[in-house]
Amino acid sequence: MKKRSDYIIYLLLILACILSRVPELVSPNLLLDGDECVVALMAKHMANHSAFYPFFYGQTYGFSLIECLFIIPFYLLFGVTALSVKCTMLLLWTLGALFLYRAFILINKTGYQWLPLLLTLLFILSPAWAVWSMKARGGYLTAFACSSIVLNLIFSNKKNMPGIFLTGLLTYIIYLAQPLWLPGLAPFLILYLIRDKRALSLFVFALPVTTLAIWIHFYNRGALTFGVIPIHLHTDDLYERITRIPWFVYNSLHGSYYFGQVQKPNLFCAIPAVVMEVLTLSLPVIFICRMLTKKKVTLLFGLSVLSVLFTIGNSVLSADIQCRYLLPLTGFALLSVLLLLNSVRFRPGILIVSTSAYLAFGIVALITFYDFSFVPIKEIRLKPALRSLSDKGVHYAFCADNLFAWQVMFYSNERILCHEMQFPGRFPKYWWQVDSAFYSGAKTAYIAYTGLWSPVTFQNTEVINDLTVVIDPPHDIIAKNFSRMTQRPTYYYCK
Repeated sequence: MKKRSDYIIYLLLILACILSRVPELVSPNLLLDGDECVVALMAKHMANHSAFYPFFYGQTYGFSLIECLFIIPFYLLFGVTALSVKCTMLLLWTLGALFLYRAFILINKTGYQWLPLLLTLLFILSPAWAVWSMKARGGYLTAFACSSIVLNLIFSNKKNMPGIFLTGLLTYIIYLAQPLWLPGLAPFLILYLIRDKRALSLFVFALPVTTLAIWIHFYNRGALTFGVIPIHLHTDDLYERITRIPWFVYNSLHGSYYFGQVQKPNLFCAIPAVVMEVLTLSLPVIFICRMLTKKKVTLLFGLSVLSVLFTIGNSVLSADIQCRYLLPLTGFALLSVLLLLNSVRFRPGILIVSTSAYLAFGIVALITFYDFSFVPIKEIRLKPALRSLSDKGVHYAFCADNLFAWQVMFYSNERILCHEMQFPGRFPKYWWQVDSAFYSGAKTAYIAYTGLWSPVTFQNTEVINDLTVVIDPPHDIIAKNFSRMTQRPTYYYCK
């Protein structure tokens, strides 16, 4: 039976997760990026039964069903808004943080019961997760939450067949959602399966994995593959990809980035990032030194070091610096730190003072994300502009920027459907509807956001707030720049 103090700690952690994200939630810069708008509209389609697909539209990876199922109740209660999406994702991330705290409790052998709480607060207030704790980006938060639950199942002494089955099921869901967490989980999963010498255990673990793999294989046959997993296996630049690791890690830990675009972090983001990077990269060195000096080294600490190395090593498979690929690192690094503290002597006072300083910087860092912005688009100007177009009878548009096209559709509540430039789009039904309307003479527009990339030029344009608009664009220019879909798409999820 849980003590009353346990519930107080869980409540404290929940409040820490929520309150630390309030600056971003109330920021005038709050905006769903294009990929988030895809997930947001997926949830809307599921809610109104107009389409269903468990993966990120246009892909056979990025399992997004769990995120969509979390979003739908918020839509029903608070409406289809960006805030509903962000709050839902924060709820899912908070759930993962609570299970991470439980995992810390299970491996804590230091005798200090406050240590798992302290490390979890370090995780929550880390700038690495400042933005991504609320991003609906097709499986990232699903993978994080599931990996935290898997760690609980691995470290729990209660090993039974239902638990083993659930571990296998969640492991495969992580693979479907975002396999970035699997390299870090792999050493612990292998130990988990090896220690149980019963063949039945391996069979029970493999049963959901194999069953789902077969089902997914047939389910996705003929599915649209608009996007593929970008794995870079060339060896000609391998040295550069290895030597960039410290920079890759630092950029991922300060949290001020969007895709491959990295902003210069402020002091309060940079210092925690440097501290966390030094701590993380020193773990393998500490392990080797303790092995050479024959000091106590636990098996779990050794596996946690491998977990950290595998997670960092995964970044080598990226052609450029995509900082989100190292999102799993903070959790696995703190797990390794706790396993190290299990076998060393340390002064609690010094640890508390040093971590308190980190937490103070983390709190200020998260407050500074109130001003964080990755594109010039502002919701307060975008929505009125789209409403104005809709009032003029424009319900179909061409957009050269694939991501901006989905923002137009979400923020117009699908009153304006968009034709992307890359064939056949993530949701081909939209292409077909826009093409059918345009070539039959319906009022259509070309829309671009002033300041964003636009390869198509027109002689006569108008500006509505920050939108560059061409109503009823010339057929020859559209035909030259946008492929035409002449037949209704047959993809089963968007008929």
